[in-house]
Amino acid sequence: MIELRELRVFVAAAEEENFSAAARKLHLSQPAVSFQIQGLEQRLNVQLFQRNGRRITLTEAGRELLPLAREMVTLAARIEETMCAEQGIVKGNVVIGCSTSPGKYVLPHLIGAFRQKYPEAHFSVQVMTRQEVEEQLLAKQVHIGVLGLPAKSKDVECFPFFTDELILIAPVNHPWSARGIITPKELPQADWILRENSAATRQTITAVLKEHGIQVDTWRVAMELGSVEAIEAAVEAGHGVSFVSRVAVQRGLKLGKIKAIRVKGLQVQRQIYLARNKLRTCTCAQLKFREFIESPEGQKLIAQLTRP
Repeated sequence: MIELRELRVFVAAAEEENFSAAARKLHLSQPAVSFQIQGLEQRLNVQLFQRNGRRITLTEAGRELLPLAREMVTLAARIEETMCAEQGIVKGNVVIGCSTSPGKYVLPHLIGAFRQKYPEAHFSVQVMTRQEVEEQLLAKQVHIGVLGLPAKSKDVECFPFFTDELILIAPVNHPWSARGIITPKELPQADWILRENSAATRQTITAVLKEHGIQVDTWRVAMELGSVEAIEAAVEAGHGVSFVSRVAVQRGLKLGKIKAIRVKGLQVQRQIYLARNKLRTCTCAQLKFREFIESPEGQKLIAQLTRP
């Protein structure tokens, strides 16, 4: 009979494509992982992995087993979580796929406050692109998604999470910093540091400014960077100005490393969304976490984190 622990090890090894990485994920030794995989292969009389040095890849039999193994591991976890819920205990793992910078800064505080109430709930926040979040939701690899734009698939349901303000930041020695406020017509005069074209932040800024008759395509773009942290560092170093999420640069603003500049008559905001796969049943821990986010306590914490 197949043992559940062997399937858990198999799924981890398949996802990590490395026995050592799977061992770290499961808090086991590498030999223990290899032993479990060998036992499962002998039990099923098939080879599940091709060994290519340190890297491993699934064989055809392994690829066929993977979705079934995931289903068994998930079902076993849900049985345990359901029985705990019957006793008033919120327990289980919640995997969150996050594509937004503000989400990265808000989630840890929400999770920390939630776990003070339900310490047996465990979270994993994985940062990825918006497309990857949607794909992972549809593949049932993550339970909750955080997106800067609504999902494209009709099978992914989105809910408002919080409103994110995008602000203009400049180096402390920039002429705009001494004034603190500029007019929209001055925006093209600066050197700009922007996110890549596919980023939700870039798309939001472009759309809002277009409504005000401002074409971002005509700006002098000094750099395109893949994270708000890199943009903040470049602005701090004096390489240009940028629009970024306020919540993501709160620390830099408080420390005086960068300055927030007001643009007269312009306010840029976007909605951040929570997303879930409509075809996947929520566990008790997932439902309780969403209830906490929507509760007065959760909303108060979000307001403290996102407002100036």
